[in-house]
Amino acid sequence: MPRLSADQRRADLVAATVRVAVAEGLEAATVRRVAQEAGVPLGTVHYCFGSKTALIEAVAESITQPVIDADAFDEMSPAEAVRASLRTYWEQIGSDRRRQLLVYELLASLSRGDADAQAVGRRLLQRAYSTALVSVDRYIAALDHPVAVDPAAISRLIVAVTDGVSLSWIVDNDDAAAWQTLELLGQVLAIALAALPADAVGPEPA
Repeated sequence: MPRLSADQRRADLVAATVRVAVAEGLEAATVRRVAQEAGVPLGTVHYCFGSKTALIEAVAESITQPVIDADAFDEMSPAEAVRASLRTYWEQIGSDRRRQLLVYELLASLSRGDADAQAVGRRLLQRAYSTALVSVDRYIAALDHPVAVDPAAISRLIVAVTDGVSLSWIVDNDDAAAWQTLELLGQVLAIALAALPADAVGPEPA
């Protein structure tokens, strides 16, 4: 059996942790269970990560966001592009309910951890915001008037709503209702931004 580099061994252990957590839940991903899944001695996990906390943080850092190619929507109207972006997002996360549940379990676990763990959770959320921001920036650039709302705030709104939709979907297993809600989100965003002049947003509350 070829000797693996430390980086490859760590990657294999992260992948094993994801497999266990997706199939059995994050709490089931003990160091012993991960070692069993990866087919390595228990000491190997401890050597590579030092603790379960460090392993869970590495899993969170490995989580990828849906890939939305904004260039593919260039020939669409802004409203159509928003809808297509949401459709692309949903087709990717909607393919694996248990993996999406793992993301929420990770965020909950990291939020209860120390400052380093909480920073990992914030980075995971920031990657989601950045993914949404690509489409938001493209949409705003296609409008014929300036928009007063910070695009970053819009991206946070999108992530907040889509997370709520996907969490409900995990529980109720209703694909049609989930997509209907996301379509409504796209319509509301398109209408609101198209009608929102640059001076329509008041100052932040004191």
